[in-house]
Amino acid sequence: MNIHFELLELRQKEKRITSEILNKLQEMADQKAYLKMGHSSLFDYLVRGLGYSEATAYQRQACVRLAKEVPEIKQKIDRGSLTLSAVTTAFKHLRRKSVAEKRKVLKSIENKSSREVKAMFLEPTPTLKVKKTEYVDKVHLRLELSHEQNEKLEKLKALKSHKHNVESLLMNLIEKELKLYENAQRKSSKPNESKELGAPKSKNPRQISKRLRNDVLRTANYKCQYPGCDSDHFLQIDHIHPVRLGGDQRRSNLQVLCSSHNRHKG
Repeated sequence: MNIHFELLELRQKEKRITSEILNKLQEMADQKAYLKMGHSSLFDYLVRGLGYSEATAYQRQACVRLAKEVPEIKQKIDRGSLTLSAVTTAFKHLRRKSVAEKRKVLKSIENKSSREVKAMFLEPTPTLKVKKTEYVDKVHLRLELSHEQNEKLEKLKALKSHKHNVESLLMNLIEKELKLYENAQRKSSKPNESKELGAPKSKNPRQISKRLRNDVLRTANYKCQYPGCDSDHFLQIDHIHPVRLGGDQRRSNLQVLCSSHNRHKG
């Protein structure tokens, strides 16, 4: 059937396009060009910049990282002897392996199905596992515990049963942790509070008080302040005017950056 041969031809083109995309992503990763565009990582660029789903973005990121050390995998993906799914599964288990070991493992998974590759890397189920599914109006979390962890939870539920069920207990614990960052602002009711935040008490410009750190984070809405970036992970307090050039820890000289953009700034 003509349609079958047309689809076979398109399938080959699809593989070649995937290989070309990986080459371009490799350039993007090597140059760290995504940082200048406001993305905290290649993964963030794949999701927010190119519109990939998180699962698809992770696959491509895994292939790019492996291809940096084993570049021939892109040609094997092009030919179809390796799939993105197989490479991604192997990637999780190869991070600390030598290049020779990586090549050996990748060779062993050629022309195997995703199910066969996953079976090669079966691991014991972790004792604590959280699965998150996001919907328009809610987020569904599924928590798996070991028997020992569940016993501890049941003990805490019993001790708190006069005030909480398991749902309100969880929210209470979350709110307590968040208040650790907010209390420094609420407890400070002195009229010269802003002056205290602005004027450094320590002569060490790298020493930032907990109150000042919390104020900087709160003002930044707990997100990276690099233009275009909204990462809320691995946040660091950065000196706008660097310490090595005479900058101090005054409030006006501090901002929040994710670790990637802090390194990028140098």
